[in-house]
Amino acid sequence: MEKLIKELYDEWEVDNHLTEPEYIKFVKDTYEVLVEKAKSGKMTFYGELPAFNELKGRFKDAASKLIGLIVGACGEYEVTKGRPLISAIVISKDTGEPGRGFYSLSIVPHNLCLDTWEGQDIEPPEIVIKKRQEFWLSELQATLEYWGKHDT
Repeated sequence: MEKLIKELYDEWEVDNHLTEPEYIKFVKDTYEVLVEKAKSGKMTFYGELPAFNELKGRFKDAASKLIGLIVGACGEYEVTKGRPLISAIVISKDTGEPGRGFYSLSIVPHNLCLDTWEGQDIEPPEIVIKKRQEFWLSELQATLEYWGKHDT
């Protein structure tokens, strides 16, 4: 897990706010929280994650972006293990859906990927938004089913 986190730390340019050891600790701690939530069949809000509260105290406005990078790393780790995106259980209190960064993760189909549309300043058509929601709900269901049956 640590090797992947280090790679993402560099690729996602997290070093503007966190040191590499801090990022690794936040990701590992958050991953444990997400696994426990998923095992109990629950979703969680970004703001309920312990890492978010600590980050908000330190970075105020940047906390939302940072927690997205932490949760995203947890999802990418699951991809390397052949499991569904555990990050699907983390949602915004405002929208009831995952943040925009969810649609930038590596297993998101290219036609739904954030870079394909918003990354080029193109508003995605309604069908793309609908398909994104279907993808997310599929990952959410698969995550809760997987962790409902497995310990690790």
